[in-house]
Formats: sequence, C-alpha cells, structure tokens
Amino acid sequence: MNHTATSPAATASPLPALGIALAGALLIGFLTSFAQGWLPAPISSLANASGSWSLAAFLLALLGRRMWVSVGIGVLALVAMVLGYDLASILRGFGVSPFYTLFWGAAAVTVGPLLGWSAHTLRHRNRWAPVGVGFMAGILVGDGANGLLTVLETTSPVYWTLSILAGLALLVWACARRFPRARPVLTAVATTVLIAGLICGVYATAHHLLSGGEPPAPTESSTGPVTVPGFQHHTFA
Repeated sequence: MNHTATSPAATASPLPALGIALAGALLIGFLTSFAQGWLPAPISSLANASGSWSLAAFLLALLGRRMWVSVGIGVLALVAMVLGYDLASILRGFGVSPFYTLFWGAAAVTVGPLLGWSAHTLRHRNRWAPVGVGFMAGILVGDGANGLLTVLETTSPVYWTLSILAGLALLVWACARRFPRARPVLTAVATTVLIAGLICGVYATAHHLLSGGEPPAPTESSTGPVTVPGFQHHTFA
C-alpha cells in the first residue's frame, strides 16, 4: 500500500494565524489614532505614513504557513487596522473620514495580497523571494523618500530617514541571509528601486491632483487624529 506524506503546513489549521493577525492589526489601528497625538515630533509621522501599516501587514503575514493564508492576512490586516483606527477615532469624539476609509479599503484589496505574497516568498525562500523582499523594501524606501521630498517643511526628517534605512536594512539582510547570489541580489535591488520610484510618482500625482496644483498647507493638530495613514497628515487634513 502506498502512503503519501502530507506536510505539516498543509494540515495545520490557519485559524490561529488568522486570529493573531486580526487581533494584532485591530490593536495597531486602534493605537495609531492615539499615537497621532502622543508621539514626539521626530517620529510623529510614524502614525501618518503608509509604510508603517504596510510593514505591519507584511510582518503579520509571516504567520501564514500557506500562500493563501499569508495573502489573506495581508488583506485582513489592512482592513482590521482601518477598523481599529476608525473605532478609536469615534471613541475619542472625532469624525471618520470616508475618503481615507475607502483609500485603505482599496489598498487592502490591491496592495494587501502583494504584501502577504511577499511575506510568504521570504519565509519559504522560494524563487520569487528577491521580488517579494524588493516589494516591501521599496515601499519603505519610497515612503521615506516621498516624505523627505514632499512634506519635509512641515515634518521632521527623522522618521522618513528611518523608513528608508529600515527598507535598506531589510534588503541587505535578505540578500545576505536568504539569497546571497548575484542574480537574485540584483533582482531584489532592481525591484526595490522600481517600487520606490513608483510610490514617489503616485504620491506626487495624488498630491498635485488633490491639492489643485497648489503647495500643501500645514494643518497639524496635536490633539487628535488628522487623517488615516496613507497620505501625510500635513497634506490632506
């Protein structure tokens, strides 16, 4: 009689990973609302940047042992962070912005699966790992570069610089530990540059369209949330 071996990943229940990811994402979103008023100026942009939520979704997606679980967590995490953020804002007496709720809802179904997929490729070191790592690293580098280029006059450069360094650190670590060969390293670097450039281009276009072509006016508030992360709070309050 022939027996077919089944890997533990194929039989393990996805519910623990999904449950942890859901709870963690809700908490992150909830705390983000409070962090917009609590964080010191040098790192206050942490609570108003797309890179931080993207990285959180990416890290939570590492919990998935199967591809579909990681992809699902990528979507679930972004949706849960929006819900947690909106809930905290309501409890604090602030209104909820339909625009930013829709923005992150759209991000959840477009970028979320890619974040989950990227995390899965890194965890399992498959042939797409250089692209996956480059995608996440590019988001961090692009988000930081965009901050330095577009809102430096109204925000501290500290967080944006840290975001760039975090993306580069992820890239270097992955190249050194996960795929230390010339071709995958070049692929990862090229993907990082491409994604970072696309992010800067998308933000520049969005800033121009939503501001009517005028420079953004600073409208920072230290008493409550200004926007949902995704576009910097000094730009679209």
